Amino acid sequence: MSIIAEANAHSSLAGLHEPWRMRFYSLSDRSGQYAAAALAEHPDALELHLTVLRFGPATVRALRADMEELKRMARQLGKKRIVGLRVEPGIEADPRWPKFTRLFGFTNQRVLQAAELPLD
Repeated sequence: MSIIAEANAHSSLAGLHEPWRMRFYSLSDRSGQYAAAALAEHPDALELHLTVLRFGPATVRALRADMEELKRMARQLGKKRIVGLRVEPGIEADPRWPKFTRLFGFTNQRVLQAAELPLD
């Protein structure tokens, strides 16, 4: 598995708030890129935004291996946890999110809602 730093966000991550504080990555396996990620540091946590671009058992295996690498990266930075966040357009939460995150060891799922008020 491979986590490769990218200069710019994948188009699926382009709407992230405060992209200047993010580092962007592509996640690949033998079949090519399977996900795009954005990471941001907080005092005790690493914020993770992840977009999976293809699904299936091989992708789950690759992501499990890459999550171990992300955990190693977080530990090296002195972080105590990785916080996975999802930006979902609209007003409905994705019901698949808790099951997906539990596959990789995430717990304490929450719903966070946000709205924007443009001033221009």
